[in-house]
Amino acid sequence: MCVLILLVSSLLVTPILSSASSRAFQESTVYECPMHPEVQSSKPGKCPKCKMSLVARRGVGGEGLGVGGAPTSSTAQSREAVRQADAYTCSMHPDIRTSAPGKCPKCGMALVPVSPEIIDYYDLKLETSPAAPKPNERVRLRFAVIDPKTGEQVKQFQVLHDKLFHLFIVSQDMTEFQHIHPTPEADGRFTVETVLPRAGNYKVYSDFYPARGTPQVLQQNLATAGYTPDLIQSEARLSPDATLAKTGQGLKITPENAERIGVSIRELQKTPANEMKIELKLEPSQIIAGQPVTLKYHLTDAKTGSPVRDVAVYLGAWGHTLILSEDQSEYVHSHPEETVPDTADRSKLRGGPDVTFNAFMPKPGNYRIWTQFLRGDALTTVTFTVRAERLR
Repeated sequence: MCVLILLVSSLLVTPILSSASSRAFQESTVYECPMHPEVQSSKPGKCPKCKMSLVARRGVGGEGLGVGGAPTSSTAQSREAVRQADAYTCSMHPDIRTSAPGKCPKCGMALVPVSPEIIDYYDLKLETSPAAPKPNERVRLRFAVIDPKTGEQVKQFQVLHDKLFHLFIVSQDMTEFQHIHPTPEADGRFTVETVLPRAGNYKVYSDFYPARGTPQVLQQNLATAGYTPDLIQSEARLSPDATLAKTGQGLKITPENAERIGVSIRELQKTPANEMKIELKLEPSQIIAGQPVTLKYHLTDAKTGSPVRDVAVYLGAWGHTLILSEDQSEYVHSHPEETVPDTADRSKLRGGPDVTFNAFMPKPGNYRIWTQFLRGDALTTVTFTVRAERLR
């Protein structure tokens, strides 16, 4: 239910601000979510990520963003005023966000008011080893989160879907995708090893929640050694899928890759499972930019055709979805409507065959959707490309 550029060794971290890329189709009055300011609409409604009411934010016409897309003082003040709107969360599940008091849908605890001490975007430093990573060779990534108020390194984070840090790595042309999880170190930094399979430029999305702040999504560029940037040639050229049904190829979970992927090898159902046929139904069938859309997945066994009812819990949910616009300026990390009981033994829980995600595509254009399901001893990632049309 819940659901945000680097020459090697020289980094520029820029928060993803949907208002910059979507200004062309927004009116002078924009409605945004108090907890997810990247969710914006030209009319009132509910946030597709947390169901809070969208709040009017005025004055985004031709002003409001400074050098590099940073908000000017007027925009920052407007954003601050919006973010201080009433919101409630669960003390055990900070990913839960509602606009009114109530009970946590995961554990039943009473929700408490949210009052973050820091509402600004945090800074992020990335070190790579080797400094110039080579294609198809291992590279070690090390992240340090910096407090925007004090300049000091942040050491306390909230857990979101079983992890302190979700990392997405997507190639510039959007053909390569990784969803991995850096490991926290004693000094508060996070490290992970991975492989960049092809030469080129990669977008690195860091998704985390500082204890004193709000959920963050920061984007950086990471180029492989010897790569000569060609912005035109390396751009993604997406074409919407004619048929929204595919057979997913599962990645076998092993003791070597389990922690990086985010799976507990102790809880893993080790029985090999057949591949899945994954069908996607959109509601409404035509996506309109700036309006919520529901992604309804139906899972069947590719060999037998039977409905799949043995989907396992992956990172506290029945699946995970990442949605990126073709230019990678719009980002949504979504989780299913169907919640996982927090007090149950996850190793014994099974779901399917239907899994539903709420999504939001803020501007017209093509979008790529990566959705992941855990079944048996394999993690399946399926990719769909869809188009959001302009409201006429």
